[in-house]
Amino acid sequence: MDALHEALKKIRSNPSDPTASTLGDLIKSLDSGERFDLNKLYALNYSDFSLAMGILKQWRLDSYRYERGLLRKAMEDPTAKLDVTSLRYGQWAESVPV
Repeated sequence: MDALHEALKKIRSNPSDPTASTLGDLIKSLDSGERFDLNKLYALNYSDFSLAMGILKQWRLDSYRYERGLLRKAMEDPTAKLDVTSLRYGQWAESVPV
C-alpha cells in the first residue's frame, strides 16, 4: 500500500486521533497549497513520522497526477475514489481509477 492510501486508511479509521489530525492537515496542505506547521511532525511517533515523509515523497513524485481538491475529498469521504489524472503530451487525460 502506498503512503497516501495508508494515511487515508489511518485517518478514516479514527479521525479524532491526534496522529490522524496531523496527517490530515498535511494532506490538506499539500492538496490546497495552504501552510502546514512542520512542528506537528515532531509529535508523531517514528512510524507515523516515516509515513508523513512517505506522503511528502509521494506528493513530490505524483503531485501532477491528482486533481486539486481530490485528496481532501478522499480523506473526508470514505466512499470517494482517487481518480488519477495523468499529464500526457501537455494535456490532462483521465486514466483508470486507483
